[in-house]
Amino acid sequence: MDERREKLKDFYFSIRDCRDCALWKTKTKLVFGSGNANAKLMFIGEAPGKHEDLQGKPFVGRAGQVLDNLLASIDLTRDQVFIANVLKCRPPQNRDPRPLEVGACKGHLLRQVEIIDPTIICTLGKHSTQLIIGTSQGITKLRGKVFNQDGRMVIPINHPAAVLYHPAKYHVLEKDFQKIKKLLDQKDHRRQEPVKPVSPPQKPEQLGLF
Repeated sequence: MDERREKLKDFYFSIRDCRDCALWKTKTKLVFGSGNANAKLMFIGEAPGKHEDLQGKPFVGRAGQVLDNLLASIDLTRDQVFIANVLKCRPPQNRDPRPLEVGACKGHLLRQVEIIDPTIICTLGKHSTQLIIGTSQGITKLRGKVFNQDGRMVIPINHPAAVLYHPAKYHVLEKDFQKIKKLLDQKDHRRQEPVKPVSPPQKPEQLGLF
């Protein structure tokens, strides 16, 4: 259980001084991600904002409060999931990630996914959804659907920040989180199902060598 945490720590130290794109010049802190290294559920957002950049932690602003409330609605806390972003450094003025920046950070994110090995990835908003699923479609068409990606379930949903501008979307997010809970419960139930005993094979008839 500690092996993944140690691998994540080693990986953090290997990229904390990353200069693969120009964002290192304007960032305050690299926002690696946080949570449980053995999480079954991983959330992937877009990029750090002002508060994240200052604290070095993902989703600590108002959108983070929305996320915390949604997690609580399905009896989860941050300690039970892992939260990361497509970009590890804040784009100036919170602008959208640029293709070069996404390309520079993509490998870092995929390495995190590889180490944590979650059962379900929940992509928050357009940018993380398009990257993980490999599509150019918008979040409106993909939201709430379940995709199989490299043996994992991927569920795109609206970014929690959308609620700050469109409060009615909170109910949509609540509905999607209930779907996430249902899928997690199904996985847990399958693991807990008793293994049916296997009858020993019938003793084969012994044959003479000659």
